[in-house]
Amino acid sequence: MRPDFDDLVGSDLDPQERARLERVHDLLIAAGPPPEPLDAPVALRPARRRGALLALAAALAVAAFALGAALVDGSSGRTVEFTETMAGTAAVSDATASLAIYELDDGGNWPMELTVAGLPQAKSGRPFELWLTRGGELAALCGGFFTNPSGAASVPMNAPYRFDDFDGWVVVEEGSETPLLTT
Repeated sequence: MRPDFDDLVGSDLDPQERARLERVHDLLIAAGPPPEPLDAPVALRPARRRGALLALAAALAVAAFALGAALVDGSSGRTVEFTETMAGTAAVSDATASLAIYELDDGGNWPMELTVAGLPQAKSGRPFELWLTRGGELAALCGGFFTNPSGAASVPMNAPYRFDDFDGWVVVEEGSETPLLTT
């Protein structure tokens, strides 16, 4: 039995909207009811199962590679040439730092990563700076950084200098020469 269109939509429609809905109604009536559900389970074709297994294997391989890359040193495969440890001075005695210096790159730069803990954010709002020293004086800037609220930072830096021209490393607040961390 065909449902009466006027009973379904009422009589207060715009004529164009009514005509559009009546066309859709007629198409639905012509299509008929959906087929009855099958009682028997549908078996997957082996080719689909094989493709799904290949896709799963590929996804697992990519995930394993990504996990391995994440577990490897964040230096993109570079070799650590040496590390320097830094301790806080009297002003920030609980602060520590580790500086990993990677192998010299093709341009003659020393890529580095400075990892700091326990260095409270500067009250002035200025960044901290890592310097090479000569004779106890600031001699060559390697970069600046901020710490997070817990006093930590991990920052990539660069030193395009010959290290044998210097005698140590210090961290100071920008604009100051007072060491907060030193080797």
